[in-house]
Amino acid sequence: MQVLDGIKVLDVTQFISGSRCTQILADMGAEVVRVEPPSGETFRLIVNLVPGAERDYSVLNRNKYGITLDWRKPEGLDIMCRLVSLSDIFIHNLIPGTLERYHLGYEGLKKVKEDIIYVSISGFGSTGVNPERAAFDIIAQATSGQFWYDTDDLKPPTNHWADMISGAYAAIAVLFALIHRMKTGQGQFIDISMQDVLYFNNYRAIMDKGMWPIMDQVEKTLGRELDNVLNSEDRMPFYGFFKSSDGKVAIVALTQRQWGDLAQIIGHPEMADDPRFSNVIAQIHNHEEAVRRIEKWTSVHTSKEIVEILEAKKIPCGIAYTIEEVIEDENLKQRGMFQKVRHKRYGDVDVPGIPYKFSEISGSINTPGPDLGEHNHYILNKWLGYSEEEVNKLHEKGVI
Repeated sequence: MQVLDGIKVLDVTQFISGSRCTQILADMGAEVVRVEPPSGETFRLIVNLVPGAERDYSVLNRNKYGITLDWRKPEGLDIMCRLVSLSDIFIHNLIPGTLERYHLGYEGLKKVKEDIIYVSISGFGSTGVNPERAAFDIIAQATSGQFWYDTDDLKPPTNHWADMISGAYAAIAVLFALIHRMKTGQGQFIDISMQDVLYFNNYRAIMDKGMWPIMDQVEKTLGRELDNVLNSEDRMPFYGFFKSSDGKVAIVALTQRQWGDLAQIIGHPEMADDPRFSNVIAQIHNHEEAVRRIEKWTSVHTSKEIVEILEAKKIPCGIAYTIEEVIEDENLKQRGMFQKVRHKRYGDVDVPGIPYKFSEISGSINTPGPDLGEHNHYILNKWLGYSEEEVNKLHEKGVI
């Protein structure tokens, strides 16, 4: 038995953020039914442009059932409402106002299922300056201040942090709402803004805002703008990347003990007591010389050698893995983060493992992402009692 066994989820999402939320719930046992238009949701259509790329669909949509449904048609709308009446959670990441036009907003579905937990993920939330503003991951990252320190770099983000993190926060919110419903019997509307989530996790922005009243004093002490300490071309000796003979490593030596041990290792023990390097503030003012000395040592050792030497002295460090290297990491292997799921057309598909480990419960990865409409017959029969003939007629009408 899994912790979310018996919880039914209707997943009316596309692309990444909503799929991440429902994937987390499905991994822990929720019965997730992914609802797509008969032609398929946009992300599926995009990945299908490359033959076989649909394998990637299993990363975020494993453990789910998949049905097709055109809720713009009266029969489709009726089916959606009947499915909602049997569900605990309804989640979408469409532009606010889209579903309301078909009476599938929170107020509409609350009339169908009074204690429904309704989740809306959007770029800017369902309230605010312009709720119907469209957004993608890059827009949420931009408007949350994630790139405020690097205005000259026009390369897009290298990872979909807004989508992935917002999906995770939506899952957290769902669990809070389930606990609240257990205590009170009440469902509720959950409004997730990707901009909100990314700002909430933008440590630089919230740190600057908190320190704003004393910012002049702080910057006078540092000799530079606060956000320029770790995010400029001026590299810092106590926190950053250093070249090795075969790549680069991340090294952090913030404490006096760590700094003293690092100075000893690189052959400059005098740096531990040198006023130019004796604390973090001094190192900020004299960063170039300190970095030069550290990198003179790191550059003649391999990344593996550096990590072995530093770890022996309990100095935090790590190899900056390439994609090819990280998928071979022994620690990730031992912690079960490399899993496979069997796909009927593609064979074994690599998917990430479940990142939370419990002492008393567990999640599981059982099925790949569903093919388009793969479970139409199963869900309509099991949930709503439709016969084979009735399902076939819905298909002929383009309802599913």
